[in-house]
Amino acid sequence: MNAGRGKRAAGHASSAEGSGRAAPAASPRAVDPRLFSLVVIVGYGLFRGVNANSYLSAFASVEAPFLFVPDLFFNVVVACSVVVCSVTVIALVLRGRLGPLSMPYVAPAALFVAANLCALFGVFSWMPSDLALIVPGVLLGAASVMLSLVWVEVLACQEPRAIVTQIALSMLVNMVTSSVLSGLSGGARAAASCAALVVMVLCARCVRRALRTGAAGAGAGGAVATMAVGKGAAGDCAGKAARGHLKAAPRGSYRDAFLELEDSLVAFCVMEAVIGLLNSFMLAGSVTFAGSGSVSGVGMLIGILTFCVVVFVVQRIPRVSTAFRVLMPIIASLLVFLPFLGEQFNLFFSTVLLGGYYFIALLITYVVAETAHVRNLSPYVLMGAAACLARVCLAAALLGGYAIGSLPGGLFGESEHLMRYLVVIMAVIYALSLAAVLVSRDRRRRRRGDADAAGSASAPAGAAVTAPAPASAAAEGDDAFDARCAAVAAAGNLTEREAEIMRYLARGRTKAHIAGVLYVSENTVRSHVRNIYAKLEVHTRQQLIDLVEEERGADGGGEAPGSR
Repeated sequence: MNAGRGKRAAGHASSAEGSGRAAPAASPRAVDPRLFSLVVIVGYGLFRGVNANSYLSAFASVEAPFLFVPDLFFNVVVACSVVVCSVTVIALVLRGRLGPLSMPYVAPAALFVAANLCALFGVFSWMPSDLALIVPGVLLGAASVMLSLVWVEVLACQEPRAIVTQIALSMLVNMVTSSVLSGLSGGARAAASCAALVVMVLCARCVRRALRTGAAGAGAGGAVATMAVGKGAAGDCAGKAARGHLKAAPRGSYRDAFLELEDSLVAFCVMEAVIGLLNSFMLAGSVTFAGSGSVSGVGMLIGILTFCVVVFVVQRIPRVSTAFRVLMPIIASLLVFLPFLGEQFNLFFSTVLLGGYYFIALLITYVVAETAHVRNLSPYVLMGAAACLARVCLAAALLGGYAIGSLPGGLFGESEHLMRYLVVIMAVIYALSLAAVLVSRDRRRRRRGDADAAGSASAPAGAAVTAPAPASAAAEGDDAFDARCAAVAAAGNLTEREAEIMRYLARGRTKAHIAGVLYVSENTVRSHVRNIYAKLEVHTRQQLIDLVEEERGADGGGEAPGSR
């Protein structure tokens, strides 16, 4: 087996040498990875800030939204536009018509600017009332989908630590941008939004240029992609784009990815439906309260700050399903008292609800980008599907809640409205409970899979149970053990991250432990483990441990290379 791996390693080495000979003499100019990350943070943050402000103000035509609804019809139009645009993007990717780094960013930014200029010069006020909401709604929906996919693609081809850090810092830029824009008058807000969009386009252009330069270098010679944009996240991104990392994958691969994202998408869609149903019902029933216009901004602030605390203080990203299981009983318990308490309670409940929603939305962004990175799938498909499902649930809930709240009063007067309120609350609690059941079922399925994997690793077919790896690793020097792991990783052509995870596996560490140490999710570790097993031609952890032990015999008892 060692001889076979040696031949494969030699083949890879000779291939690399051949690529090196084909490389041009001069490599493209390097880009500082810290500068690259800064550009991504600023560009993505400005986009999210302008997008949120445009949505909540309907392009400055609404002074303050009711919770997060500036106008019901406008929200439904935006949702429909997002669904149509997302489905179109997914179809183009699956048909091979939309490749990596090909999502337009100038055109959707121009749509944003056009809508803001129309609002600035009062063009929408000249239109019929319905058309004045349809046109900006369609423009906002289409532009937001395309620009969101542009930035999620950049995030998706980086390591998970870089993804989550850039999302957190971008959201701080988003928070500042939204606060500044919301404090301006209509004309000044539109002008400032246009200026922010111009800066965002320049950032996107800089990022794309760096990535395309790296891709061109990789096409000419293997290591030039990393040299083109420097080491680290930016180099990794360029190299993957150059190798077609984000190209459309077989549909079976996407099916597996969606099964992995199933619990996260269920939780996110239920939160969208809950917010839409409650807000539209309260809006239709004129259940207003002081401070309703500021709830969305405060909720966004709470969600962003909570996410930043998790990223930079806790340093362990929870699963979306875990966050949902924590939020669900809180929301359900607060809902019970909603019809009976005063305005202050309504304000508190709405803020908690929207804060939890924004936190889960940020987790979804990270999980989708991470899944696209680990599984080598197009983020256009994954993020487009997530946005499509969420907006379908939101639009249905908005229309359903408004229809219930707009029904004429019955024989019981005020008590009739209270009964409707209770019916809506029961529907919300039922939706939350159903989602919790689906999420728990997914968790049980994962636990069974982990238990089966652990059983097969500890007792492979036809082999006796052996002692765990930590004892063998502790019996020798760390340098010798790392040298043997490095030799196995080189023979199997493992990536740097795969080699790092393989060392933990060879020491008997669990996937949960590895995820905590490396600051990634367990899904990421599982995907890397699958790749490691495939490259090393093993099927269980015990076979991997045996493989490392064989390397000790080949090295003459575990001596480090060069010591003989």
